[in-house]
Formats: sequence, C-alpha cells, structure tokens
Amino acid sequence: MVGGDYLHHIFKGNDIREHFPELVGAYHALLPLVSIVTCSKTLISPYPESDINIKAYPKGGGTIGGHYDTNAITVLIYLTTNSEAPLELEIPKSHPSKDIDWIENENIYASSGSMLLMKGREVWHRSKPTEKEEKFVVIFNYYVEGDTWRPDKFDAFVYNGSKVD
Repeated sequence: MVGGDYLHHIFKGNDIREHFPELVGAYHALLPLVSIVTCSKTLISPYPESDINIKAYPKGGGTIGGHYDTNAITVLIYLTTNSEAPLELEIPKSHPSKDIDWIENENIYASSGSMLLMKGREVWHRSKPTEKEEKFVVIFNYYVEGDTWRPDKFDAFVYNGSKVD
C-alpha cells in the first residue's frame, strides 16, 4: 500500500540551511554512525531540497499516508513528545532458521530528542493522524554508494506541487 492522506507542512533543505544551520552540522556528523549501523558506504543526499527536512503535523488531522521512501536510509529525529499519532511501520523480517519471511508491525510514539534510523525504501511507514497535539520531526535523507536514484520530477511534485506525468 502506497499513498494516502497528506496534511503536514514541510520545511525544505534550503529553509533548514537558512534557519537551522545546526541541523546541517548534525546531518553531516551522523554520516559515519549511519554508515556503521547500516554496514554501508552512506552518502549525503545529492538532492538539496530533500536532504534535510522538518515535517510539522498540525492538530486536527496532521498526517502522511503510507509510503516507502525514495532514499535508501532515513533518520528521524523527534522534536516533540506525542501521546497520539504514532509512526506506523511494517518491517520486513527474515531469519535462516525460518522457512518464510514475515512482516512485523510496530507503532512508535514520538519522544522529544529520540532518533529512529530505518531503511526507508524497505520499510513501509506512515504517520497516523494527530488529533489534539502537534508533531514535529526532523528528517535526514541519506543514500548509499552506487545508488542515488530518485524518481524524475519527484521533488517538483513534493516541494512545488507540480503534476507528475
């Protein structure tokens, strides 16, 4: 399942560089740690609008529908603590001792200052709607060596509202 409701505000990479330069420092400083945890040669994003974002989910239905990310690795840093609107995940699992693969479902509630690292292209996820609380999340998008693919015109669609053919 991909898509769904979208009600949030996005602060793009250029907004972050202008108003939150400390997040740019954190994005670059996390690169070695992300490489170690993911056992990959991790790269910063070559796409300046989407390398670092903040998503602000307003009260009364702030959400993002179910999707897979276009980048290989996503780091979320929660700026708020929320008792509602968890991040819902469907995590693919496998183990050599089992004959089948399976999906593990998780709901993660935002806790200010906590960080989640995931393989964004492999883990289906969505933010369930807010009701009475606002939720703010910093998103760091990373790629891996040899794979900086991103769909054509994707950023124009997400950040500028352009139609995708």
